[in-house]
Amino acid sequence: MQLISLPITALYAALCGFLVVALAANVVRYRLGKKVSLGDGGHKDVNRAIRAHGNTVEYIPLALILMALLEINGGGNSALHVYGILLLAGRVSYAYGMLVPRSSANLPRQLGILTSWIVIVGTCIQLLLV
Repeated sequence: MQLISLPITALYAALCGFLVVALAANVVRYRLGKKVSLGDGGHKDVNRAIRAHGNTVEYIPLALILMALLEINGGGNSALHVYGILLLAGRVSYAYGMLVPRSSANLPRQLGILTSWIVIVGTCIQLLLV
């Protein structure tokens, strides 16, 4: 049985893991500060923290699975690093946009979701072509 090594995906999975834990800790910080044990307690800032974490947890797994499949199938190191950087930067941008509310269009959130979609669609297309 041959072991499969996925060093590029592993790098971005680890970095995304740190981001998920930081966002989870932020939720705990907000909940403790507002004395909320479950949910958001009707506090918009707690809800934003929960959604920043939740949205990140919703997108990262699929993107990393697609990246791993691409890495296994020889998708190319440069492409994988571009996808990984876009994923991580996009998720940080999205979280920032959620946690620092704006009254007008929220460019960090928009860029965050767009880059996540680019990673998912790009890896899907590339997987169909390899």
